[in-house]
Amino acid sequence: MFKYALSILLLAFCQLSSAQKRSFEKDQKNYVNVGVETIKKLNKTSPLVLSEERVSLLKTIETYSDPYSDVPFKEYLKKSEEEAEELEHKEPILYAYRAAFEKVLKEVKHTKVKKGTASVWMLYNMGFVIKTPSGCFGIDVDHRLAEQLAPYLDFLYITHNHGDHANLKLMAAMKQLGKPVITNFDIDNAPYFSTVATGYKIGNFTLQTDISDHLRSPDLPNFVAVVRIDCGDDTGNFSILHCGDSGFDPQRFQEVQGPVDVVVLRWGAARENEILGAGDGQVQTNYALLSHLIEMRHKPYPKGQASITQTLKHLPHVACKNTIMPFWGEMLTWENGVLK
Repeated sequence: MFKYALSILLLAFCQLSSAQKRSFEKDQKNYVNVGVETIKKLNKTSPLVLSEERVSLLKTIETYSDPYSDVPFKEYLKKSEEEAEELEHKEPILYAYRAAFEKVLKEVKHTKVKKGTASVWMLYNMGFVIKTPSGCFGIDVDHRLAEQLAPYLDFLYITHNHGDHANLKLMAAMKQLGKPVITNFDIDNAPYFSTVATGYKIGNFTLQTDISDHLRSPDLPNFVAVVRIDCGDDTGNFSILHCGDSGFDPQRFQEVQGPVDVVVLRWGAARENEILGAGDGQVQTNYALLSHLIEMRHKPYPKGQASITQTLKHLPHVACKNTIMPFWGEMLTWENGVLK
């Protein structure tokens, strides 16, 4: 009976997603929105090549976000589905936000991951989805429509209890489907809750956490649970370290130290380099992904937001051979020790 009910629920999720996508794409033709062409052009560039065109497009997107950050974005998130979708059709930055979700949802559903590889999507802010030949998981996934990803994720990891990292609707949807949601704050969610460094094994995935402060704030000394995830033999042993909004203090990374294929940093600020190296509490990697770009609950830079302009200034100084700045909705593929 439970399996039957679960199947019905999964089908409902799929039908809702498909209906919304068809409607959104069709209805967009009835609106004038300069963001549509900007995103089309950006999607033709590669996050691996920071060309002049790509930089120009990213800076254009930043001009879309500044007027809509903080209060207007929070108000948008509270609106009904119909009102929110209307704004997504009209406002360039909200079109970019919605288009990213549609792209990730479609690709997660339909991408067939070859043995020895892994697919990595950046959805929004520090939210990533990783799909392997044997599973799929999310880290800090947040979006207005995030719960629609629940049927396609095997587990969800959340680094800390802030709204731009912990999406309550997605958490609830995952739990309703009987899937693990791993946190350091959801007290009633044993065995997937711990406030100390902890290891987990889910399918082919091996997780190890460590506990950090939040951006070195004395008010939040043990607030963030950074995580290293080793994805198993069928990915060529791909591994990823997600730092969340940690303080990047090597003393707080000793349980996740050592070689790792990809590290998710924030926006490449100088102190983020402190965990990159060969010492205690440091990691060795050839790939650093910058994130937290123009998260719109925050006020525009310098009052809280990680701006694209400032992140571009940080990028050359990150102590990593390949520092990449993906944008919302973009996918990278890990194969033979290389991100493509």
